[in-house]
Amino acid sequence: MKWFKTLFNIALVIAAISVFTNVADAKTITFAVTSDIDYLSGAENDIGAKVLDGFITRTQETKYDFVVFNGDNIKKSKPQHLLAFLKRIRAVNVPYYLVMGDSDVHKISGISKPEYLQLVSKYNKNQKDQNSYYFYPAPGIIAIVLDGVSTGMPSNHGVFNKKTLRWLSQVLEKNKNKQAIIFQHVPYYEPVNLPEYEILEKAEYAAVLRRHNNVALIVSGHYGKDFEIKDDYGVTHISVPSLSKEPYYYTEIEFRYDKLPLRKVKNINIHRFLRPAV
Repeated sequence: MKWFKTLFNIALVIAAISVFTNVADAKTITFAVTSDIDYLSGAENDIGAKVLDGFITRTQETKYDFVVFNGDNIKKSKPQHLLAFLKRIRAVNVPYYLVMGDSDVHKISGISKPEYLQLVSKYNKNQKDQNSYYFYPAPGIIAIVLDGVSTGMPSNHGVFNKKTLRWLSQVLEKNKNKQAIIFQHVPYYEPVNLPEYEILEKAEYAAVLRRHNNVALIVSGHYGKDFEIKDDYGVTHISVPSLSKEPYYYTEIEFRYDKLPLRKVKNINIHRFLRPAV
């Protein structure tokens, strides 16, 4: 009789484990992304302060999981503009992250990348002193901030050098059991045809993306246009509008997914919403 009870208890444990590992736990992360704010400090500023303060207020009211400033946050690559911007956005009361844009760091003159990173990491405890970096907004999800900005070259092209692409590939491989969201300033899919804005190493970048099957979403700015497309590999690409241009919208993204205990994220649904900053 004792052996029967033992077998019965083992069967119960196996049944419980089976149920536990097959019942999906539906999850959602919601975050705000804004781009091309083109902020200027002091007397040079016009609508920028009002729009930026409006966006910050919306983030406080909505309680997003995190916020991303997706590049071209300042209009002129000068320390006084960056410092004023960094001090102003400290009012955001959730974790926030900055993507480097082509107007944030110098092309011929202005703030160098090391100077930019030093200032940003000083004023934002969540920011790493690295050109490209990543963070984990939820179990099973990795968010990657990718540097696609050239310095010393007077152009608006996106530039992903070999070092950056090698780093991206290593991070995706290391986190192959997680779904990835990539934030970059210059989009992979352009919302309008402006060849002078495109990524120069698009084929090399595409090769990295195709080598890994865990990229779910790529979010960009640069063009100031609201745009969304899903490619043939199931990756959703979203470009967000410019906060500095009427009607002063930012983008709210809802990332829904099922997370099975001990298993990978699946059944991803991505929804974007345009929200007014003012």
